[in-house]
Amino acid sequence: MVATPHSLWFTQMIEYEVPAIRQQALAEALVLRAEEIASRCDGLLGVSIQASVDGSRVLQYLRWQSRQEWAAAAPCFVEEPFLDLLQRHQARGVNFTAYQTLRSLVRGTDGGLHCEVGEPQAYQGA
Repeated sequence: MVATPHSLWFTQMIEYEVPAIRQQALAEALVLRAEEIASRCDGLLGVSIQASVDGSRVLQYLRWQSRQEWAAAAPCFVEEPFLDLLQRHQARGVNFTAYQTLRSLVRGTDGGLHCEVGEPQAYQGA
């Protein structure tokens, strides 16, 4: 499926592989980094930091208003000491992915799944 210009938002995901003893410290550092980026970049809508149960990975999920907003924020990232962050928390691997969000479903008060944004009528999921 090809992303359309009518997508809801742009999602960037970064997965870090770290020693289990560094997981919590990296997660905390990413929260601070996200707060700094959000204070400088209005196009950042939300951030989620997630930790794997086995302690070896941290997933950072950044939701931007659009791909254009993300690209406009690129100078903010250049200023970030990203490689220092990786070295300090002994990251063994980093994977970057990006997606255009076409639909986002949330559970409504009626218990059904409904389109979160972008459609005039709610969609029920199965």
